[in-house]
Amino acid sequence: MRQQLIAWIVFLGLTVTLAGCGTIAGVSGLGWATASHNSIDYDDTAWCVPRKLKKVLNRVAKRYGKVTVHSTKRWWFENWRKGGARNSYHLNCQAVDFSVRGNPSSVIAFLRAQPEVGGYKHYSSGHYHIDTGPRRTW
Repeated sequence: MRQQLIAWIVFLGLTVTLAGCGTIAGVSGLGWATASHNSIDYDDTAWCVPRKLKKVLNRVAKRYGKVTVHSTKRWWFENWRKGGARNSYHLNCQAVDFSVRGNPSSVIAFLRAQPEVGGYKHYSSGHYHIDTGPRRTW
């Protein structure tokens, strides 16, 4: 009985601790709700997006329409599984992957013009990446 109680307390503690932490090793649905703010839908955690990148996302939404955020915080295993860089800005809540409708060349030019954006990329999957690191693309 005592071991069951301890196991339940540990499970409850982990659930509360992990709620809102994005995907944990690729497992979703651990207690956060999809939030909508100014035409931005978060399929991942909104709390993990730095204020300056939220401002950029709001500008993107204003210009191109609804933005869907797909990835913010990544834990090391999830980052490794997705092929992320060893020092990915996702590991420290400093990067966002999102999608938006619009001509990719136009969206990239718009992102490049934002002073808050360091790294930026458009992937063939249709997703965009922005982060707070030094100015670069790959």
